[in-house]
Parts: sequence; structure tokens; C-alpha cells
Amino acid sequence: MPGMYRVRIFILFLSGFFFFGLGGCGNNPEPDVADYVIKMGQDVISKEDFTLELDLKLTAYPYDFKKNVLEYNQMVLDLVSILSEEIVLLSAARDRGILVPGPELDAAEKFFREDYPEDSFEKMLLENALSYLFWKKKLEKNLIIDKFIQQELKDKIEIKPEDIVAFYKRHVGQGSDKDSSGIAMDENRFVSQLRLEKSQESYDEWIMGLKKQYPVEINKKTLTGFLIDMENKKGTTDD
Repeated sequence: MPGMYRVRIFILFLSGFFFFGLGGCGNNPEPDVADYVIKMGQDVISKEDFTLELDLKLTAYPYDFKKNVLEYNQMVLDLVSILSEEIVLLSAARDRGILVPGPELDAAEKFFREDYPEDSFEKMLLENALSYLFWKKKLEKNLIIDKFIQQELKDKIEIKPEDIVAFYKRHVGQGSDKDSSGIAMDENRFVSQLRLEKSQESYDEWIMGLKKQYPVEINKKTLTGFLIDMENKKGTTDD
């Protein structure tokens, strides 16, 4: 993997979004727990999980971001959408038996750490208020989701010869024969890039089908506690 990929992983960690969505989801022996925020079958994002994800997401915003009530509340709702999508993907991946073995997870962590010499990785975690266990759990989920999307979407995209010709002509016509990382593309790279583009185009329809199979429940009462009451905020401001 090119170094640019490591940078992308870190940026998406901070935004709470990996490829098509990232967040906290796990098996909970008590799925009816009252303080959950998102639930799908036995998979639950608890109030505590959501708080951690929200705190992580806030590191990408100015410290006084909460003063922008509308934007803050929209950010919280966007996070709910992202985590809801993630819980669907992880639940579906589990049902397909998709796992990340320990050695594979360790190799991914080692690859990521290569951009952080000495103790700079630990400093990065500290600066972003991330625990190592939280970070590694997110990495594992990201890898599972990537595997699932690769297996269930990308690998099933049909690539016809005429698609390759049209894609090639379009790139050459634009004066570009390099991929997004700046590497010159041969036929295999053109096919890979085309498959990625077509899978992105198909994603919305694909994920909608999964959401019907794995309906998510949002606990509106618990979620309200994370939103800023605009009326009370207005009254406080007027005072």
C-alpha cells in the first residue's frame, strides 16, 4: 500500500468515517439496554460508545463548535447516519463469516506505524484523545468493512471490454494516465480503477438493499441527550 493510504486512514479516523462509514459497534449480550443509541439485532452502539465516537469527531472541529447549534446538531445526526451504516455493514460481514485474523490485524497496524517513528504514534493517540484499544478496535472494524465491500460489491462488478476502452479513452482524453496516487496505470490498474469507480456508483443502491435486510433502530430519547436544545440555547443567549 502506498504511504498516501496511511494518511487517508488517519484522516478518516478523525472524521469518524472510513471508506463508506466508520464508528463503534459491537456485540452486546443485553441488546435491550435502555441507554443504547443505535441497535440492529444483537449489535448495539451504546450511549458510552456514541460518546467516544462523538468526542473523536469533535477533534476535527474548532473548540467552540457547539456555539453553532444548527451545525453541531447536524453533525451529530450525520454521525448517527454514519454509525448506522457501519452497524449494517459489520452485521452483514459477520453473517458472511468475514473476519480479520490476528496476524493480518497486526500487519496492518505495523504498516500504519511505519509513518510514526519512535514514540510519535503514541503521541498522536494522546493528542487526539484516543486510547490504543479504541484505535485498534476501529482499525479491525475498518478492515472487516473493507473486506466485506471488496467481496460483496467490488469483486461482483462486471467489467466489459467496451467499459475498459471507454474508461481508457476518457482518461487519455483528459491527459491523465495515472491513478489517484499518481502512479502510471497499465491495463490492470485501469481495470482496478474502473472497478472502484463503478462500485462507488453502485454503492447507494447496494447499501439500501442491505439496510432493508438489516433494519436499524434509533433510540430517539437517548439521542436527544446529545443534541443541543435550540429553544433553551436561545433563552440562554438572550439572557
